Amino acid sequence: MREPQYQPSPLKPLYWLIGIIVGVFILQLLIPKWFGGGAYRAIAILFSLSEMGVGNGYIWSFISYSFLHTTQGSFWLLHVLLNCLMIFWIGRVMLPLLGPQRFFTLYGLAVFLGGLVWFTVNYWTKTPGLLIGASAGVMGIFVAFAMHMPNQPMRVLIFLIIPVDTTPWTLLKVLLIFDSVGLLINELELFGSMIMPIAHSAHLGGMFGGWVFVKFILNKDFTIGTPDIKPPRWFVSDKTKKAKIGKFKINFTNRKELQKEVDRILDKINKEGFGALSEEERSTLDKAKELLNR
Repeated sequence: MREPQYQPSPLKPLYWLIGIIVGVFILQLLIPKWFGGGAYRAIAILFSLSEMGVGNGYIWSFISYSFLHTTQGSFWLLHVLLNCLMIFWIGRVMLPLLGPQRFFTLYGLAVFLGGLVWFTVNYWTKTPGLLIGASAGVMGIFVAFAMHMPNQPMRVLIFLIIPVDTTPWTLLKVLLIFDSVGLLINELELFGSMIMPIAHSAHLGGMFGGWVFVKFILNKDFTIGTPDIKPPRWFVSDKTKKAKIGKFKINFTNRKELQKEVDRILDKINKEGFGALSEEERSTLDKAKELLNR
């Protein structure tokens, strides 16, 4: 039974995305056992991104590849596990801020541009392969996160063991260098054959997708230069900009009244996203956070 104050989880769309990725991964494990290796290869060609697939008109593979993950090799489980964890960790911050529509626009754009860049880079290689994995989408939402909270303290685990304290902006720079060097060495093979089967070009394309989303879709900034990283300019919808909001005052000495107003604002965030809040409502949340935690 639902309680009177029941509200759907704002992260429910995120759980659906992760659930679909995990579900597809389980099917990838079961299909060879049920129908044999031929069926598995047919599905891989149909839904992964490859020169053969695009040549056959499988245009949807520029998106569908992101739902498939490797089921072979030494780190097959780590591939899907890391992607799902990153989607959850970053998505639980970005989804409430952007709202479901903007969040999935960001994710889809990063996936598409990641696939497009990978296909462009690898089209001329002598040994064309196929692209699978959600890493491009992960990189896209991470770029948006890093631009929104560039100096937010965070801790990452190198090799899932060594803890390192850093900031999103610093980590983004490291990833850019890593994937740029990897693109030259691993995919373009400037110094020999491929060392590891990592799609660095897809990562870079996903990052570019995140940047494009922030600059052109959120900021609507078509000038030359880097996007503004101040959150208030990003997350204000057109309705909020045009709306005439009357001034109001909250009695911060009345704890019950303050809690009631905070609950109303949180309900609004759940329904419309952080961008729908007015400046007064954001200021109320900031002040209430300090007072209610005392």
